[in-house]
Amino acid sequence: MKIKSLAAAIIVISSGCSTTSDQTVEPVPVHPFASGVTGPSGRAVEEIPPPYQIAGFGSSARGSAAPVIIDTRRFDPQVMDRKPWRGETKRPGEILPKHGRDKTLKAGKPNDLKSNGMTSRPRIDTKESSFFPAISQSPWTPPDPSIAVGMNHVLETVNMEIAWYDKDGTPLFQQTLDSTGEPGFFEELGAGSFTFDPKCFYDTIRDRYVVLALEHYTGESWITLAVSDDGDPDGLWYKYRTWALPEIDETTYWVDYPGFGFDDRGWYVTSNLFRESGPGGGFGGTLLRSFDPTGALEGGDLEYVDLLISGGSHQVSQVPDGDAPALLARIYDSTTLQLVHVDDPLGEPEASFAEIAIPEYQYPDDRPPTPGGTTLNSLDGRLMNVMMRNGTLWTGHSISTPEISNTVSRWYEVDLQDWPSDADAAPDLLQSGEIRPSPMAHTCFPAIAVNQDGHAAIIYTMSSEIDFPSLQVAGRIPSDPLGTLGAPAQLAISNAVPTSDNSYRWGDYFDAAVDPADDTVFWVVGQIYTPDGWLTDVSSFSISQIGDLNLDGLVDGADLSILLSAWGTDDALADLNDDGTVDGIDLTIILGNWD
Repeated sequence: MKIKSLAAAIIVISSGCSTTSDQTVEPVPVHPFASGVTGPSGRAVEEIPPPYQIAGFGSSARGSAAPVIIDTRRFDPQVMDRKPWRGETKRPGEILPKHGRDKTLKAGKPNDLKSNGMTSRPRIDTKESSFFPAISQSPWTPPDPSIAVGMNHVLETVNMEIAWYDKDGTPLFQQTLDSTGEPGFFEELGAGSFTFDPKCFYDTIRDRYVVLALEHYTGESWITLAVSDDGDPDGLWYKYRTWALPEIDETTYWVDYPGFGFDDRGWYVTSNLFRESGPGGGFGGTLLRSFDPTGALEGGDLEYVDLLISGGSHQVSQVPDGDAPALLARIYDSTTLQLVHVDDPLGEPEASFAEIAIPEYQYPDDRPPTPGGTTLNSLDGRLMNVMMRNGTLWTGHSISTPEISNTVSRWYEVDLQDWPSDADAAPDLLQSGEIRPSPMAHTCFPAIAVNQDGHAAIIYTMSSEIDFPSLQVAGRIPSDPLGTLGAPAQLAISNAVPTSDNSYRWGDYFDAAVDPADDTVFWVVGQIYTPDGWLTDVSSFSISQIGDLNLDGLVDGADLSILLSAWGTDDALADLNDDGTVDGIDLTIILGNWD
């Protein structure tokens, strides 16, 4: 076991002429980067590779990494202390080199497109739901939670920890991702003391969990990957540390802000490139790294291909059905969404582009308020995540509009119309909606998931001058009017607000997934705030036409008859709110959904 560095504190309490007594309080832990300087990289200087060359936009490079095989069953303890961190916290951005890019939102071509809103019809069914508190405050803030749901387990990553659970919330494993664990999850791979921006997914095509973390040290940049050896996260993992310090026109760049996706061809990471050294500009575009899973599935070498793409903050889609190539997406201007298709990503990659008109928007210009006076930093207008199902692409982001300055979550469904297999096809916006539950409400950080039937769920944060930040979710079924979500449901609510500054960084992303064992079940993860700092919460639920008791696609007199015949009983079908009795509350739900 490692001995952690702790600073003990003694408090002397006195009052008037009373006897002085000593009271020992809980030791305050020292932040791993109390000095603000990153620790060792885990590699000797002579082992650090030189930068690799990429000629410019459209150019590519190849690489590979050998595995380190680690058995998580020998970690001691399996579940680290789950108490909230009590010491100083830091943003990863405080440790990273100063970096930035021109985020000026270009004015797009005017159009008359409009987003729709929300209805009063409930679509969130929690009768068979799970809800549990997951990872709590670590030495880092914000958590930026990500979720991966397999056949029997739920896996979560945050800055800078990893955990997995049974689907009832029983914790099975929790460790730090960096070298401060027992050991750290990536430590034996050679990873040093600073991992950041972790993400994860469950690859439904290959029955594997895949975990990503970035690393940066002076003169070093890594994309670090871990792959489970089967569909159970307990046991063997194949871990790879891949070099990510490209040189473009005599300037080297490091990687930041990853997107993470998959399709039936491979695994994909998108990253913003920021200058490490050299005479060039501070921003180098997007690095797309395409991994070939073939070797990694058996613990062999992991081969990959890099492609340099113009623009920044691309997200890459997850394609759980493996029926289409994963696409990249980003905001292009104030009225345009851009899609990127990469042909032959593991060979000689070549990018093609398509632009889709969307309703006009602005970057969020009014930080979401809280009752305590602190405002939440809702980031900018970048996309949060991307999912593709049944020939359409779903994504969302935080915006404001020229008419209303409130920060609001907006989502899109794009009909791909056979693009990119048909180069002459033109993707088109199918629908767009905004999450405005009340005139005072501000909503941000939408993450979206969609099942095979076209049922969609979006998790987001809601706050206002009178509402503590809460985790809420809304959903839709295909028969709902285009661009609408049903009535929101609250999953968890903060019982405190941040007080550290006047513009608290709420994060970069939340996450959502569909359960591969039951396609009707959705899982989401996000954060709330407590007196002990942030806390991540995991929830599951279904999207349905609540009240359609006979499953004929309508809520009408036939369903009312079924409910009335079960009145006063504990009939599970008619007990719509699952409180043990069929009564007036269930009748209200039926009437609220009446067709």
